[in-house]
Amino acid sequence: MGSIRIVYDTQGDILDVDFRLTGKRPQRGIELHDNITLWTDTAQTTPIRLMLLSYSRLLEQSGLCLDKLKQLPARQRVKVVKLLTHEPLKRLLTCLNEEECRFQVIEPKVKELAAA
Repeated sequence: MGSIRIVYDTQGDILDVDFRLTGKRPQRGIELHDNITLWTDTAQTTPIRLMLLSYSRLLEQSGLCLDKLKQLPARQRVKVVKLLTHEPLKRLLTCLNEEECRFQVIEPKVKELAAA
């Protein structure tokens, strides 16, 4: 993946991860949860940006149902889950149960994430 940009806004408790250094521009925003939005290319094969609101609270939860992901049409859900369970997104969200769309938000290890 190469270089990425990670910004944490302490006042707003927002983690914003920008993979835009892929050279692609965000084409589609997909709300996965009230506090988690993923932007991808049009084909939904490349993550462009991930934004997590109330990041500290999300980190405290041992498992989080991505309820809006569950509501997506099956074909789209499969594409998004594939993105979430592969590099580099799997370093930010760990899949606990794919069928139930249960994930855990994890703190990124910046060096590993940049190397992914």
